[in-house]
Amino acid sequence: MSDAAIRRALISVFDKTGVEAFARALSERGVTILSTGGTARRLRESGLEITLVETVAGAAEMLDGRVKTLHPAIHGGILADRANADHMRQLGERGIEPIDMVVVDLYPFEDVVARPDCTLAEAIEMIDIGGPCMLRAAAKNHAHVVVVPGPRFFSCVLDELNETGQVSPALRARLAAQTFAITSAYDATVDRHLRRLTDTGTGDALPATLNLRAEDAVPLRSGENPHQSAALYQRVNGEDARARWSVVVNEDRMSLNNHVDAAAAYELVRDLSRAGTGPSAGLPRYAAGVIKHTNPCGAAVADDPIEAYRKAYLGDPMAAMGGVLAVNFPVTVEVADAVLASLQRWGKSAGAGAFFVEVWVAPAFDADAIKRIATGKAWGARVRLIMAPGLSDPSGESPLEIRRFAGGLLAQSADTRGLDEAQWTVATERGPSEAERNDLRLAWLVCKHTKSNAITLARDGMLLGVGAGQMSRVTSCRVAVELAGRHVSADTASDRGRGGMVAASDAFFPFADGPARLADAGVTGIIQPGGSKRDDESIALCNERDLAMVLTGTRHFRH
Repeated sequence: MSDAAIRRALISVFDKTGVEAFARALSERGVTILSTGGTARRLRESGLEITLVETVAGAAEMLDGRVKTLHPAIHGGILADRANADHMRQLGERGIEPIDMVVVDLYPFEDVVARPDCTLAEAIEMIDIGGPCMLRAAAKNHAHVVVVPGPRFFSCVLDELNETGQVSPALRARLAAQTFAITSAYDATVDRHLRRLTDTGTGDALPATLNLRAEDAVPLRSGENPHQSAALYQRVNGEDARARWSVVVNEDRMSLNNHVDAAAAYELVRDLSRAGTGPSAGLPRYAAGVIKHTNPCGAAVADDPIEAYRKAYLGDPMAAMGGVLAVNFPVTVEVADAVLASLQRWGKSAGAGAFFVEVWVAPAFDADAIKRIATGKAWGARVRLIMAPGLSDPSGESPLEIRRFAGGLLAQSADTRGLDEAQWTVATERGPSEAERNDLRLAWLVCKHTKSNAITLARDGMLLGVGAGQMSRVTSCRVAVELAGRHVSADTASDRGRGGMVAASDAFFPFADGPARLADAGVTGIIQPGGSKRDDESIALCNERDLAMVLTGTRHFRH
């Protein structure tokens, strides 16, 4: 076993948090401190005796500091295997002393390139060369060299030195593993930035090589099932998601399913919000959605937030029990009271027997509303509250969607297409009324967020029925109609005049049997992508039954 004593330490850090105290603790143990540039000045100003790296190397820094540690006197001292007599002989012949500790972090490339005004020249200067070289060298030789890849590791090293006088092999190995993770992530960050600038890849913003880095793992209560473990990684590719997705109440109760359903609710309501904002808004401003097993069981838009929630809840008040709720407006005490009283105000008369919310997603929760939710109902103390500011400002792009399977890893760009009405065409003799068109917008967006084969029915800004995940599209029609039957029947479908219940299909109808089933139920308008060889049959059926059919030219499969 080689001598584990630490005699010489090289310290050169960009982030100088706590570096004086760490270096002083080493110096008090008799460790010789080697340093460079700003770190050396900082340590000398604090009264510590420092040996400059250029004195050891016998060469001054050059090229504006780009070359200062790339020298055999430095890397030989780091990489020499103390248990290899020939290595030690070669050091002796060249007058090189071993370096037993390397304390180095990396230039903040990620922070610099995140600035909107960052130039390519500034980004290039932030590509660290000497730092990764020294870190990797020390990590490779961690049996003999302690590698400390930044200030956050100072305390664990000092704790062991104070307790035993040396750094254990176990901690050396853990620090080496952390170091390789840090340097590889750093390289991946540089790769991603330069690739964005040069726009290379396989097309549609998908890179030929996909680098993924996930950090800050939070263990979840369970995976998809209780026997599966799961974690949420809150920092992905250097981007901290906590500013966009923060569990503010009962974080320890979150499971993988809670996050998956909450994400589905978020994406649904974000799409509805996009359609309700801006100069070409096609839907009312306020939106609410209820998700059960990643499928919408309620969704609505309205000019009043509580009305938007009421209609979303009444879309299927039985399925809403234990669902995930998302709204695109801040939760006030008034909103909280409405949701807490859902069963009493509206649910019982609609046939519901119970109600509670598993997860509630909103742009913000008032402090008084949080207190009211926690004390208003027994379930209020258990509900998970997620603050997602993007629901009130839904303009941001979505990241790549990634799935892993036996054949490798699949990635695709997110389906961010919403109401692309410029591409819509009316295929029937009768076009939709304004009331029908508004509901077709809603049905189409909700259908996009429903598992294929998907059929959604809507009326008066409210989702009435959903046929999700069926193997047959006509079966999806039947399921959606059955669910909508609690709200409307065929002989009352047109009780508001032209523009009763409308339907959306995520893909084309292969036969006219689906539209026929919908027409029988009282549907007066259908929106679908078109593209079937038998489109003419469906269009003819709609003309026969005086239905309006809109073709979008866009498919929204959701697997």
